[in-house]
Amino acid sequence: MTNTLFRWTLFLSLFVNAIVVNAQTNLLKNPEANSQAQFWRTYGEARVETCADNSPCFVVRNGGYLIQDVALPDGSVGQYAVFIGRGASERINSDGAITGLPYLYGYMMNEVSPRGGIVLDYLQGQNMLSLPPRENEWVFLWGTFRVPEGTGAVRFFMKQAERKGLPHNGSAARFDDVGLYLFPTEQAARSFVNYRLSNPPIIG
Repeated sequence: MTNTLFRWTLFLSLFVNAIVVNAQTNLLKNPEANSQAQFWRTYGEARVETCADNSPCFVVRNGGYLIQDVALPDGSVGQYAVFIGRGASERINSDGAITGLPYLYGYMMNEVSPRGGIVLDYLQGQNMLSLPPRENEWVFLWGTFRVPEGTGAVRFFMKQAERKGLPHNGSAARFDDVGLYLFPTEQAARSFVNYRLSNPPIIG
């Protein structure tokens, strides 16, 4: 009886967690490139192309990048922002150098402004850089960051890494299914990431 109750409690907990996770709102507009590059600002060699499965994806070459600024809802300070997406690279360096690899990057800013706003925090590290084992293999990128006091906006980047002394060579870094989400606690944010890692979309 106790084991049965435990199993039902665990099942119910996982079921409720899945509902909560799926109900989260992606704060990014056009996160899967279904509207080409609408809502994104492109710099350098950055565009939308057709991926291997005939669906669109974001592509950068030679250090190009895409940006989207997102105004955060009231009450966001103290919550946890999740950056997440999937990336694939045409270039994998045999010596482990990062040049060519896709990575996510971000700013916490005071506001969305034509002048760019004041940067309060730089969002990098964690798993924001993809480390695919093979060329053109899709892997997850993600990071969780506490929203500091004074933050009213987030700037979301899709970029291509470069190691000093090892330049780009025209290879593509691809992104799809990118997202920016807010959670009240770090535990909730990490639960969301774990759920997404266990239930990847079919792309690429």
